[in-house]
Amino acid sequence: MPLLPAEWKLCLPALPSLRLGSCDRGGNPCVCRALAADVQPDGRMLVLLAEHAAPQVVAALRETAQIALLATSPRTNRTLHLKGHDALVEPALPGHAELLALRRDTLTRELAEVDGFAGAPFLEHWYGVAVQELVAVRFSVAGAWNQTPGPSAGQAVQLEPGP
Repeated sequence: MPLLPAEWKLCLPALPSLRLGSCDRGGNPCVCRALAADVQPDGRMLVLLAEHAAPQVVAALRETAQIALLATSPRTNRTLHLKGHDALVEPALPGHAELLALRRDTLTRELAEVDGFAGAPFLEHWYGVAVQELVAVRFSVAGAWNQTPGPSAGQAVQLEPGP
């Protein structure tokens, strides 16, 4: 299983604005806002999302296991695009509440530095969800791209060989 290089693993917590997409068997795309993402010790990605806010995406993930994640810093526009083909949807665990709170705090700080978003009230709506209302999506990274605006935009991220 390929792994993200250390540089991107380290910066992922600073990319708190998350969009997650999938497609159904007919190839119809769907997308939602994810709430938290992290690299797990085994190198797989973990993404948390509110199931009630993303029923089409959750259904598509269960149907096809195809996944795309876009992680961005609203302040700097640094952006990482990940794709996988083995997404697994599971109930979130009580311990995921800590990751959810960390990513909410990071996004709150990031948005406070962007004109017009200080004290963004929509964050309470997005993150005001109990852990039992979340799903945890795990997937292996099959491809990664640096989508940060500038001369490197669109360049593939060289994945490291897995164990």
